[in-house]
Amino acid sequence: MAVKHKPTGEIHKGIKGNKTGCGFDTTEHPDHWEASNQKITCDKNGCKN
Repeated sequence: MAVKHKPTGEIHKGIKGNKTGCGFDTTEHPDHWEASNQKITCDKNGCKN
């Protein structure tokens, strides 16, 4: 599963309402995140592998 960070357009590994693979908390600004099925574009550890 993937989530998209709307302000940056970056796609992270994870689900909305939890943390991304690289550690962003999607509950802090829930309006900035949306579920996505796009390819992960985040290069940080946890998302890219």
